[in-house]
Amino acid sequence: MAAGLTSNRRRSKGEGSLTRDKDGRWRGRYWITLDDGTKKRQCIMGNDRDGKDREEVLKRMRAEKAMADKGTPVLHGKNTTGDYLAYWLKFIAPVKLRPTTLQTYSWIVLKHLIPRAGKIPLTQLKPSHVRIMLIQMQKSGYGGRIIQMTRNVLSAALRDAQEEGLVHRNVARMVAPPQYASTERKHWTKEQVLRFLEIAKTHKYYIIFLLLLCYGLRRGEVLGLRRKDIDFENNVIKIRQSLNLVNYKATIGKLKTKASKRDLPMTFFIKEALIAYFETSPAYPDDLAFHASTGNPIYPNVIAKIFKKLAVKAGLPPISLHEARHTTATLLAQAWASPKEAQAILGHSSITTTLQIYTHTNYEKKEQALNALTSSFM
Repeated sequence: MAAGLTSNRRRSKGEGSLTRDKDGRWRGRYWITLDDGTKKRQCIMGNDRDGKDREEVLKRMRAEKAMADKGTPVLHGKNTTGDYLAYWLKFIAPVKLRPTTLQTYSWIVLKHLIPRAGKIPLTQLKPSHVRIMLIQMQKSGYGGRIIQMTRNVLSAALRDAQEEGLVHRNVARMVAPPQYASTERKHWTKEQVLRFLEIAKTHKYYIIFLLLLCYGLRRGEVLGLRRKDIDFENNVIKIRQSLNLVNYKATIGKLKTKASKRDLPMTFFIKEALIAYFETSPAYPDDLAFHASTGNPIYPNVIAKIFKKLAVKAGLPPISLHEARHTTATLLAQAWASPKEAQAILGHSSITTTLQIYTHTNYEKKEQALNALTSSFM
């Protein structure tokens, strides 16, 4: 077939066109309809200048046209970084990310990435673009953590773009992330925990705070507990799911990591408190252990607000629920639990996380050991 002419076989309307360029390569073209109703022309190029890949180009064009008809278009050519990020959020990220993570990533994409880099053609995005974007964010007063997260989200999106063959390199990875020094986690002492529980004893959510502080559960884990997860016969509490706030709705989802799935021994003290709670609390069809007075699931942010109010009432320095989890880890270290035991209780995916807490909280143990050693010399 002469260069630049269409192929002999006549394709049906909407199937696309197939032509051969002057350099010998086959070119497939077809139209897709975007979410806003506008039409966009897509182009697929062959790599064989001898024209031997005609059927391969035709096959790819038909497959991509079918995907586009189902609402999952493959991006090509002159698409901008913003086009790709919108595509990534809709079709790729939801499959790979937890709902709460997806919610955070979506906010970063829409708030920071698309406004700052969205108009740059995806294939022309350079490390310098990323570097300038991060510097501009820093000059605008954003903290190191949010700047670091913006770079990391872009890197995750470009990694998937690389896997799909849309870009040849991940330019975000070529830019060093900004230095971020996390603030030191606060925690309560054992006496402060007892003070808080004494004040919280009359509150309807006392049992929830008891589980949070005694087991170091994440708030989504305790609110996602079902009655069937609490085995009174074998004295076991099974952590199997999480309740999180997604788009302002309480949503049951998977646990944070594989290590989060764990069985915890039910102590006599906790068992007594759970039995007392269930004796006065009705069961609901969703089988969740804890409910609001309306019978609906308890929102995680509600628990956080009540926790803060009770801490103030108890005259304690305010800490977050995540720092309450840190408090449990600290008390485990002071109780001489091994790092591996603490890791299993807390559901840390890496022993490194547990060891960081242990390294920070072992000052008293060091002091005791040195006092014992020096006193032996006297």
